[in-house]
Amino acid sequence: MGILTEYFAASTEQALAAADRGPGDDLAPLRCKFLEPTVLVGALWAAIRHGDLDVAERLSTDEARVDGNDDEGPYLLRLKPAFVSELAALPDERIDDVAAVWRGAEEWVGEPDEQLVAEIVGELRRVARRAVAGDVQAYCWICL
Repeated sequence: MGILTEYFAASTEQALAAADRGPGDDLAPLRCKFLEPTVLVGALWAAIRHGDLDVAERLSTDEARVDGNDDEGPYLLRLKPAFVSELAALPDERIDDVAAVWRGAEEWVGEPDEQLVAEIVGELRRVARRAVAGDVQAYCWICL
């Protein structure tokens, strides 16, 4: 069993329409396996804010779940606006350093490739920038 995640920027109406099947290509989602938003992407937030993983950051809480599905999912979580803003503001010259720190998070499945992690940081930043530019929220859709 795996975790499929899709990160995307959308209006509330667009996000709710994506709650059952995930976002369509029109929302330009980042589609990844095992990119869990609370702990693993929370470690990315710690890497962005502090340059290390020692400070636990949390991206989503129970209140951030916006789908109406049962406990078996799929799940739709709204990412914290503070994280989205900080990620959107991440300059190009910090991506490799942030990725190198984030790569050390123990929640990764296996040891991730350094270049792949940097690409994921860049793609998550793209989603965050779409959210900020469009004055909408960023979401993570999860299917087990």
